[in-house]
Amino acid sequence: MKHKLNPRLSSSDWKEFCGRFHFPADEMPNIRAIYTALFPLIEAYAYYSLDQDLDEVELAHYAYGFVTLGNGTDELAELYLNHEQIQEAYIVDCISLMLLSKAYEEFAQVVEEQSGLYLQELSFLGDTYSLGLLPQIYERLAPDAIQLTEGQMLRPLKTATMILHLDTKIHADLKQLCNTCENCRNFSCPSRKAPARSLPHTYGAMQIFHIK
Repeated sequence: MKHKLNPRLSSSDWKEFCGRFHFPADEMPNIRAIYTALFPLIEAYAYYSLDQDLDEVELAHYAYGFVTLGNGTDELAELYLNHEQIQEAYIVDCISLMLLSKAYEEFAQVVEEQSGLYLQELSFLGDTYSLGLLPQIYERLAPDAIQLTEGQMLRPLKTATMILHLDTKIHADLKQLCNTCENCRNFSCPSRKAPARSLPHTYGAMQIFHIK
């Protein structure tokens, strides 16, 4: 199944942005301008299945899928890089991470509505479940806007693969249902509680700053 998503940032998100990504407050007008340029380029979709047909996943109820922001974020970041506007490209990466987090939440709500069940936990591949499931999920879902490279990377870059553990009972707030930061290996998650300086760089940041 394919579902159009509409992630966007709220006033409360902007209050957190500078602190989360370590920008001075006086950069906010420039950041908001980049968001205004980026927003029309976002083509966010979820590709997913409610079938319990994956190897390795032994849950009574679950869904799985991809969430992507589309190629627009990659293209705008690349445009800035081609003009040697490194900070602007990094701002695109940061905004995209927050939008992807919003897309996760929207996707989870769609799954709850369609399944009649409730999200208990959201896991990313490489965390609870191995990356070896990626080709199987890709084959099952055949997402028309996502590519799986020979090196087992997904493009567009702002694309995530996840397993949603569902249950018949209501659980905690959606934002608290992913695995704990202590054990989670989704280092690019914008909702991490761990200090940014102790985390590995995101793939987008490594591309922007030429970090290996």
